Amino acid sequence: MEDFETLLSRSVRLHGHLCAGQVLGVRMAMLGCRLTGVENPDRDVKKLIVFVKIDRCATDSIAAVTGCKLGRRSPKVIDNGIMAATFLNVETALAFCLVAREDSRELVDKYAPQIEDRR
Repeated sequence: MEDFETLLSRSVRLHGHLCAGQVLGVRMAMLGCRLTGVENPDRDVKKLIVFVKIDRCATDSIAAVTGCKLGRRSPKVIDNGIMAATFLNVETALAFCLVAREDSRELVDKYAPQIEDRR
């Protein structure tokens, strides 16, 4: 998998601007792929389904990292209003639900110091 900065740049291009949701979504997607054993989501596009629990900025970054696209029927948006996503490897049936903690926003200052409101 590519490094964080490269994936964040890809996410920003897709989303249109850098925001806290982009930073958080990239981190969640990287961890979700690693935990489910999807090492190269660009190549293994049929292995992964992601159930995103919010319809906000992080959804775009998860799509940018994982390659899950509507045309592939691999992202599922279930807007529960929480910053969370479940990553499912369909070949192994291994799944993990990742939920963002409040302190995760502190890293936004490192990657996007120009953002005044971390929410």
